[in-house]
Amino acid sequence: MEAFVGIDWGGTYIKAAVLDSKGKIYKRKVFASEELREKKAFIRTLKDFIAGLDKFNLKGIGIGAPGIINIKRGFIYYLPNIPGWENFHLKTILEKELKIPVFIDNDANVFALAEARLGAAKDVQRAIFLTLGTGLGGAVIFNGQILEGEVSASEVGHVPLSLDGKLCGCGARGCIETFVGNKYLLKRYAQLKKDKGKVSEVKEIFERARAGEAQALIVWKEFSIALGKFLAGMINIFNPQKIVFGGGVSKAFSIFKPLVWQVIKKQAMWPQAKSVKLVRAKLKDAGVIGAALLAKENIGR
Repeated sequence: MEAFVGIDWGGTYIKAAVLDSKGKIYKRKVFASEELREKKAFIRTLKDFIAGLDKFNLKGIGIGAPGIINIKRGFIYYLPNIPGWENFHLKTILEKELKIPVFIDNDANVFALAEARLGAAKDVQRAIFLTLGTGLGGAVIFNGQILEGEVSASEVGHVPLSLDGKLCGCGARGCIETFVGNKYLLKRYAQLKKDKGKVSEVKEIFERARAGEAQALIVWKEFSIALGKFLAGMINIFNPQKIVFGGGVSKAFSIFKPLVWQVIKKQAMWPQAKSVKLVRAKLKDAGVIGAALLAKENIGR
């Protein structure tokens, strides 16, 4: 059986899996990201994982990395939340060590690839994909293909919504990420509560909003207005058939979807917005599935 390895490289966990050409998972393993922050540990662990896959006819490895990638070269410019990986030739080094083709892209792009081929956007040609978590990751599928240039990601999270807004992790001010990223939501909630009843996870703000708490509802209202205005602009540009929401913050979809949609209807041009659908991601393991598909589709070219 032909098989592919998919690596979903996250800030908390690194997930590795062996999949067939249809995206079925045969073996899966999860590593703590902190233990693999160093390059040598990452490469050694991946090498050990591959060494235990003798029974599979491995054709390639795909990696979804949390940063800015030169896709063709498999070169990491930098990983914003993982220091020490600046200007690193990961593809070249791994192919030398593993003797197998390696393909690397941004993690939002491989998430989009999985959902476009096998998940929530399987039936469409144009879609926007958002990963709502620590920040805002994004990707665009246009005419069935990921829209990208020399650099991997459509960095939609760093589109400015306010020119004099909060300082973003990218160094600019007022990026949409500073309105919808989970650390900003937690900070805003703490401000509204005046440090009374602190929470450590966004899902707690969601649960309190569902219970009708005023401060939690304000957080989600502000979030929805900002996200709706941003998406109105994206709809005007890309004319998507679907917008697919993934990531931890998307668990609050039932809270924010109605107001986001109201803002979109008010802000976006109606011919572009009239047929777009807002949906949640469908696949449980979109990261590893998309990474394996990245390898499969590149080998097939």
